[in-house]
Amino acid sequence: MKFKRVTTEEELKRVFELRREVFIEEQSVPVELELDEDDKRAIHFIVQTPEAVVGTCRLLLVNDSLAKVQRMAIKKEYRSKGVGSRLLSEVMDFAKQEGLKELLLHAQTHAVDFYKNNGFNVLSDDIIEEAGIAHLKMNKIL
Repeated sequence: MKFKRVTTEEELKRVFELRREVFIEEQSVPVELELDEDDKRAIHFIVQTPEAVVGTCRLLLVNDSLAKVQRMAIKKEYRSKGVGSRLLSEVMDFAKQEGLKELLLHAQTHAVDFYKNNGFNVLSDDIIEEAGIAHLKMNKIL
């Protein structure tokens, strides 16, 4: 498996295909909420096998020291196999190299333990509803 930053339009197209599969088809997120204007300015990352893109997430810079981890999606058959943790590690390494000091994210409640296992902390027990899905706000100091 190859973990890398998206650098071509073809890779970005494949990112959107995977997000469509995971968020729109599996989780019923409306397309107008899933594919948004932030995609144009975000930094996208992928995990790919020779056959397909099997993981993705995007990093949205807030300022010189802070970014948001968003739209993390792993193809169903690759979940619980360490792919997400490895992808998140690659994103965190990139963020550190860029001089970022903190990462924020809104974790779907079923994924909170995954993010905790990767060093993130819950900031509040207040549920945030996004696209009809319960989330918790989390962060990691780099």
